[in-house]
Amino acid sequence: MNVLAVGAHPDDLEILAAGSLALYARDGHRVTMCVLTKGDLGSDTHTRAETAAIRRAEAEESAAVIGADFFCLDQPDGFLFDGPDVRTRLVDVMRSAKPDVVITHHPDDYHPDHRAASRIVLNCRQLGLCGLVETANEPTDTIPGVLYMDTLTGIGFQPELWVDITETIDTKRAMLRKHASQNEWLKRLHGTDYVDYVDRQGTLRGLQIETAYAEGFQAAKAYPQPRDPGRLLPPSL
Repeated sequence: MNVLAVGAHPDDLEILAAGSLALYARDGHRVTMCVLTKGDLGSDTHTRAETAAIRRAEAEESAAVIGADFFCLDQPDGFLFDGPDVRTRLVDVMRSAKPDVVITHHPDDYHPDHRAASRIVLNCRQLGLCGLVETANEPTDTIPGVLYMDTLTGIGFQPELWVDITETIDTKRAMLRKHASQNEWLKRLHGTDYVDYVDRQGTLRGLQIETAYAEGFQAAKAYPQPRDPGRLLPPSL
C-alpha cells in the first residue's frame, strides 16, 4: 500500500502513530510523512526562523529512520487554517503519495492546529481526483480511506482499531529522539519527556488488547470509506 500520514507539527506523527508507520515500512509499504506547519513556536531559546529550520531537520531525520518520504507545507505554527493555498499544496502531496490510506489527527484533539489538520485532510481527499485543480502532480484515480490517530492522553477518544506496536516500540522511541530540541523544550515547559509519554500511552492502549504496546485509531465517518477500514492498518488484533 501507499500510506500518507499528515500531522500538524513536527513530532505529532511520531508521538501518535510512529509504531504503526514503522510496521508499514518494515512490511514493504511506501510511507510518506507530511507536516503542515513549521513548528516555529516550539522554542524558548531560538527565533521563529531558527526554530523552524531546526525542527524541519529533526523531522527529516526522523522520517529517514523508517525510510519515509517527507514533506512540510510551512504553515505558521498555531495559526493553521483551511484555505486555498494549504488545500492546493496538500492535494499536490496526496497526488505525489497516491495514498490508499491517510492517517491524521482526530477532529476533536486538544490543539487547534490538530483540529484544523483533521478538517483539511478530509476536505482535500476528493480534490486529488479533480483535474481542474492544477498542481505539479497529475490527478489520482482513487479516494483514500482516512483513519484518525489517538488524541494526546487519549482524552475523548475510544479506539475502534488497535495496532500492536510491541515489535516497533524501539523504532518509535528512536524517531522521537530525533526531535531533541522539542523534547528539551517540553521538559522545561511541562516537565514532559517524549519517550516516557509514549511509553505510558502505548502501555494503556496495549492493555486494552493484552499486548505490551499498542496504538489506537478510528475510521473517519465519511463517504466514501472502505467497508473494512481495519484492512488499511498493519496486522493487528
